[in-house]
Amino acid sequence: MENWTKQYLSSLGVDEKKPSYQFLQHLVETHLHRVPFEICSKYYYFSNRGLEDLIPTKEEYLENLLRKGWGGNCYILNIHFCLLLRSLGFDAKYVRAKGGNNHLALMVTIEGKSYYTDVGYMAPLFEPLLIEKEPYLVRCGEEIIIKQTSSNGYMIDRRTGGQSFVKKTIEWFPVELESFKEDIIHSHRDEDGNPFMRRIVATIFKKRVSYTVMNSKLIIKSDKDILIKDYEDKNEWLQMMESTFNLMKQDLEISLDFLNNRGVCLF
Repeated sequence: MENWTKQYLSSLGVDEKKPSYQFLQHLVETHLHRVPFEICSKYYYFSNRGLEDLIPTKEEYLENLLRKGWGGNCYILNIHFCLLLRSLGFDAKYVRAKGGNNHLALMVTIEGKSYYTDVGYMAPLFEPLLIEKEPYLVRCGEEIIIKQTSSNGYMIDRRTGGQSFVKKTIEWFPVELESFKEDIIHSHRDEDGNPFMRRIVATIFKKRVSYTVMNSKLIIKSDKDILIKDYEDKNEWLQMMESTFNLMKQDLEISLDFLNNRGVCLF
């Protein structure tokens, strides 16, 4: 096993095992609890790299995870999770989910069955899913509904209080990573109409409870209730971001400056 894989598994606190559904499920759930979905790294890569080079190498990704606590957006998280799975002997491929900014997820095939696998959707998808069974999940204060819409298309709809807040169509066939080039550039549009370039967003799970930041608001969603705290003091917010998401103050300040320069002032 190469050193990169050993270090990645060590960061997750997971020991290597032979590919199986149980091992894949353990990797997915552990990843969601250890590696945040976060936008700070996206602002850094956008500001310091060209549009043709927005995804870090696997070495850079792992170094920033270990040293800075960075995870990334769906592209960064699922691309590198796919590399991890392949290095462990899994048959993992990329799939696209269309809608708004298109989403990158994974198809992982084990013993002839293909599972929808995703560590980059900010969703409590703690297990790989057989989407042809049209799973329906209720957890962390939301419903996740998957319905077949065509021979190889599935709608994934996330709802809170019966209202849909994000909906995409999974194209259930493997595609090459190179085909996401325009999707990745599109998701980095530096304009007010692209919310993921105009707000701080982060999600991580702790004991299957969702912790999500939307700008100055921390939203904690469990199976029992939803708690919201709005931070007015920047220092208190910075401390919360470090303790909850393991993000460093200096990186958060850079992200706040990024937004301030675009007329979005949180504090």
